[in-house]
Amino acid sequence: MNLIPSHRSRLSQDFAAFDYSGGKHAVNFAYGLPDPALFKELAWPDAFDTATGVSAADLPQYTDALGLPELRTQIALRHGVRQDQVILTNGASQAVQLLADLYLDPGDVVLTEDPSYLGALRTFSVAGATIVQLGMGADGVDLDALEAALRQTHRVRLYYTTPAFHNPTGCHMPRAHMARVAALLAQHGVPLVQDLVYAELPYDGLTEWLSSGGNVINVHSISKVAGPGLRVGWVLAEPDIISQLARLKCDGGVSPIVSNVVLGLMRSDVLDTHIARLRPHYRAKRDALHKLLQGSRFCEPDYTMPRGGFSFWVRLVAGTDAQAFIDAARREHDVRLVHGQHYGPASLNHVRLCFSYLPMSSIAQGLAHLDVLHTRLYRPRQIAVGTVAA
Repeated sequence: MNLIPSHRSRLSQDFAAFDYSGGKHAVNFAYGLPDPALFKELAWPDAFDTATGVSAADLPQYTDALGLPELRTQIALRHGVRQDQVILTNGASQAVQLLADLYLDPGDVVLTEDPSYLGALRTFSVAGATIVQLGMGADGVDLDALEAALRQTHRVRLYYTTPAFHNPTGCHMPRAHMARVAALLAQHGVPLVQDLVYAELPYDGLTEWLSSGGNVINVHSISKVAGPGLRVGWVLAEPDIISQLARLKCDGGVSPIVSNVVLGLMRSDVLDTHIARLRPHYRAKRDALHKLLQGSRFCEPDYTMPRGGFSFWVRLVAGTDAQAFIDAARREHDVRLVHGQHYGPASLNHVRLCFSYLPMSSIAQGLAHLDVLHTRLYRPRQIAVGTVAA
């Protein structure tokens, strides 16, 4: 039978489906996932604990599209907003999907940085949007480039970014810079979507980010600090935007049972105590990887030191065929890397190295494999070129 997929489905064929089981036994630098060793350190509450104020009899039932009211109230308190400015989603990924559904028609334009988070780029591409990626400076998007794009590009409908901390570069975009971005976008009636899933994980002192309100829409998740298997995220925005997102939801809502677990974590001091443990843990892993990278042979030493988040963004040394190197690393050493080209057209010689998921022994082993591989593939050629030049 010749079944014809939709145009949107055909667009998705350029992207690989997420496969956790396929790489969890490899040295997988592609996984921007929490350290599984920390899950057991979190004091998980009983999913049917009525101390949250939710009746155990109600938990197996549907809730409304906005999500469990008690959890929305708790999230509103946590962020200093009202309950009508909160909607729960099945992770941050559904939040971004709903925002794409709300604002984008095929041919509309999404602005973001180059590079930018590949998961969001996939969502916008499958929605049929044209993605325009702008250059970055130390604080984030180049404001002159943004202003020019807004002035010269038709049908700009959305700006997406990860300001705390940028995925994949790890840089922190100061609140003042993002306020200027929001003001420029507001002049053109364009919403600013801030994906803040890493905002709870600064490693060099606490940071501030731009609050939701007006044209600023913030996306959050419990995934990076508790566990992605919970699949609980939320959007903070003006009430009219929240209402529109609720009408777009086609599922039965976020699980009330899982929502009650998250509510139990937030109502006690368990979650914040756990986050306080996570920061030095990931900081130590970041610092250890930084030290290893400074002595590595396969990448340049001029990367940005990530101030938060889960990854480094590094440039392979000049003369490296990035795709051939990535393929050989997987084939010969079972070391998994993601090509920088998936994050933007200016990143053809970059790779993202995630340090959060792997134990330090695997990180060291993986980098050693990459150094050996790079020497085997490229060192003889570089020596030969140097000899001829001499």
